[in-house]
Amino acid sequence: MPVDTKAIQDAIREKKAKWVAKPHPVFSQLNDEQLKHRLGVIPDEARLKALHAHPAPEIAKVIAHFESAPGKHFEKENVSKEAVSAVADRLRLGLQAVETLKKPGIIVSPTVQFLLQVDWRNRKGRDNVTPIEDQGDCGSCVAFGCTAMLESMVLVEHVLPLDLSEAELLFCGGGSCGGWWPDSAVSYIKSKGVSLASCFPYQDHNMPCNTCSERDGEAIQAVNNVVYFDVGDRRSYLCSIGPMAAVFEVYQDFYSYASGVYSHVWGSFVGLHCVEVIGFDDYENTWICKNSWGTGFGEGGFFCIGYGQCNIDAAYPFWGVYGTRWYGT
Repeated sequence: MPVDTKAIQDAIREKKAKWVAKPHPVFSQLNDEQLKHRLGVIPDEARLKALHAHPAPEIAKVIAHFESAPGKHFEKENVSKEAVSAVADRLRLGLQAVETLKKPGIIVSPTVQFLLQVDWRNRKGRDNVTPIEDQGDCGSCVAFGCTAMLESMVLVEHVLPLDLSEAELLFCGGGSCGGWWPDSAVSYIKSKGVSLASCFPYQDHNMPCNTCSERDGEAIQAVNNVVYFDVGDRRSYLCSIGPMAAVFEVYQDFYSYASGVYSHVWGSFVGLHCVEVIGFDDYENTWICKNSWGTGFGEGGFFCIGYGQCNIDAAYPFWGVYGTRWYGT
């Protein structure tokens, strides 16, 4: 059945949720099957189980590597013990800051606040997030979320704004409008990179892989990738390195999100969605995300989702890539 925004607004008031719902001009007219086309995550259960079982790399070592040698493959011998120790001390400061925030009447310094509120739209004195895109009527969210992450890391590492091809990542990487899994997208980013959008423009239907002759000279790849389930490690990565990609469960009420900190209050499960996580806010206990549903959704295309909501922190990891460079260099 179509989304009932009035019922959602009533549920928000009843549950004292911290977000605003408004009818979306398109989504409010769609049924669940049509709404599902705006998602597109197909979980790889075997791979997900393996990720849960595999120990994540020590976050202090990853950050130290990013700061010292991001263009090289992450290996233990690439990072000095002194650099890892310095990062670990910095991370402890961040943890102490979070604990301090919980105490009433505490005034947090600007330095500490930098650790408690991260938004890569205003980090390092610049905007490191590319413009909002619209995946349309195609389950291509994985390609959009992972491409957005790659674009952001090019901005973070090289201050270079690029519009990369979601079409190449999806249709040459093995995905389709029927859905995909982020591990596969990250593997393609590392092995082949992604060319410019002008090389392979996106359309919201299945397309044959068809890149341009300049593809290899334009493509951007990432040397390193990480996967984190632990919320503290995710916060540390977002604070020190850059945006990530995430998966969460979508319910009917999410399509009416207009502003605030989203929490599920009404409606049935529709499917899984992939987005770029561009920051967090420990004051509001929320992840800050870039969606791929156009600027008419949410806060100009962006949204906030509460920690732990919709299995974003329990069932699925955050993916990160870094060490961006021209393909083959």
